[in-house]
Amino acid sequence: MGFAGARSSLPPLDWPKRLKIIKGVARGLAHLYEELPMLMVPHGHLKSSNVLLDATCEPLLSDYALAPLVTPQHAAQVMVAYKSPECAAAQGGRPGRKSDVWSLGILILEVLTGKFPANYLRQGRAGTDLAGWVNSVVREEWTGEVFDNDMRGTRSGEGQMVKLLQVGLGCCEPDVSRRWGLEEALARIEELRERDAGDDSSTASSFLSDGEPPPARSGEPPSHSE
Repeated sequence: MGFAGARSSLPPLDWPKRLKIIKGVARGLAHLYEELPMLMVPHGHLKSSNVLLDATCEPLLSDYALAPLVTPQHAAQVMVAYKSPECAAAQGGRPGRKSDVWSLGILILEVLTGKFPANYLRQGRAGTDLAGWVNSVVREEWTGEVFDNDMRGTRSGEGQMVKLLQVGLGCCEPDVSRRWGLEEALARIEELRERDAGDDSSTASSFLSDGEPPPARSGEPPSHSE
């Protein structure tokens, strides 16, 4: 699954399609949690390339429940949940059920930004990761800068996009005790709509202006189109 139109001849994904994908992924992950309660990481390898889309952009999850089939060493090298902050080599931690939530958060940020998460490539938090970059931009009140160019034409949905961004950051919280649980994340995602209602758009007051965006920051993750 790709999120930048330049990667293929397919039309770029607009905000309604991206929201549909995230809702489907979150529901699918919740289903795995219900059906596989014996696994600490019911999915374990949730990332964009393991989300298949049908003709209507309905997502299908693949490559789940692999943890019992591979050695811990191989899982640490390959599986996304094992690259969460709690599994950083220095801490010597092990993944838990919130590790899948962290993977969901990274996926949400990837869908919204169109940028490739370096988190897929390494363990722990060394270097510039996608969640860290998004946090830095939001702190500087350039929230609109994080969103993929293919969604810049979105109107009346900016507030909903910012709310999903907040969900993604809540799922990516490095401190596991403060990280959102899957139930909370799913509930917040289900509340989101394609268009803002009432004053929701005010939450996106810093969303993309008509002026020139600020220059690219050092350490900014590459987009999928680069």
